[in-house]
Amino acid sequence: MYKSISPGSYYVLHPRPVYLIVSRSSSGRLNVMAASWVSPISDEPFLVALSIWKGSLTYQYIKETGEFTVNIPSEKQVNVVFKAGSTSGREIDKLGLLGLKAISSKNINTPGLEDMLGFLECRVVKEIDLDESTLFIAEVKAIHVREDLYSRYGWDLSKTRILLHHAGRGFTTSSRLILAEK
Repeated sequence: MYKSISPGSYYVLHPRPVYLIVSRSSSGRLNVMAASWVSPISDEPFLVALSIWKGSLTYQYIKETGEFTVNIPSEKQVNVVFKAGSTSGREIDKLGLLGLKAISSKNINTPGLEDMLGFLECRVVKEIDLDESTLFIAEVKAIHVREDLYSRYGWDLSKTRILLHHAGRGFTTSSRLILAEK
């Protein structure tokens, strides 16, 4: 039997993969935030959608430069991810605070992060206003992955776990691959 819950209970769609979004201001200052509202939306060209609250520093920086990176953390970075998502970068250098090191991108000016499973270089091609948030549609310009953890079939889940956000400070991982029957 089902029960009814509030139509605003978005956690019904969790757990979801969580990412570290790096943005850069027009003057070159970097910020990082945790986000789970990221989704692929097209494969030719490869487009991703990123929903960002308009009051955030990340929103401000993406509006200024039109680019960002999507960094894929493992379960080992759970504390960094939580702090990146619960601390504002307006008054502090979050990358420095969290001990994160930038790695140059090849096609955009915003860097990725070292020690992640991988990162995507993204350039905004469209914005959709959603009242309190903006949905940034971005073309993926380059993808970088750890070669020991990725094959043409995707992540090797026997070697790594994709970090998923459950709710609040709760996280889980991708625990195993399940194959459907042919």
